[in-house]
Amino acid sequence: MSKLKYLIIVLIIFSIGFAADDNNTEPVSIHGKAIMSSLLMPGLGQHMLNNNLKSEIMLWTDGAIWLAYTGLNWYGNSRNTDARLFAGVNAYANTQAKSDKYFQALERYDNSELYNEDIRREAREQFPDDPAAQNNYLAENGYFSNMTWNWNSDSSRITYWHERKAARQALTRASFVLGGALLNRLVSAIDCAFFTSDKRIKIGFTPGSDQYSIGLIYQF
Repeated sequence: MSKLKYLIIVLIIFSIGFAADDNNTEPVSIHGKAIMSSLLMPGLGQHMLNNNLKSEIMLWTDGAIWLAYTGLNWYGNSRNTDARLFAGVNAYANTQAKSDKYFQALERYDNSELYNEDIRREAREQFPDDPAAQNNYLAENGYFSNMTWNWNSDSSRITYWHERKAARQALTRASFVLGGALLNRLVSAIDCAFFTSDKRIKIGFTPGSDQYSIGLIYQF
């Protein structure tokens, strides 16, 4: 799971916990509740403040973001699966391998022996006077037995590379779209905090104690 996913989950848990806390000594203002609700669901805070137009825009935007994320994530994983199956048929690769490093190697090397030769070269460079260490390095980083492969043609390997590239692009775009979900929540919360006609606003700026400073005042 990406850092963005963790951050969104933390925001949701925090806002749920804030809303569920009934043991506060002072009542929480509708404005504070709206800000926290916007972190949980963009547009919910605007709805609480009776700004239905903004609420609908942010809710529809959030729905479109998650729809796009789901679609891109599904497409990327689907292309990755297709690439693995293609490699299993055309390179006799192990389609059940867990490490993505293995499938990256399939993109660059026609067969596992060429890959292992590069690993042997690395082992000689890192341990020039230690044959035992060289053998251990090869055993840990090379591919043998059921992890070997041999492409039946260069065109097959290139086709596999294109499949993997399309998968990477889709998953990268999905991560950017997920960032949009976080941004939408922050925009919704900031809008509730600063851009509202509610006279009971509890967040704002005030002149600071120094001549060229300002302070932030807030109350939930």
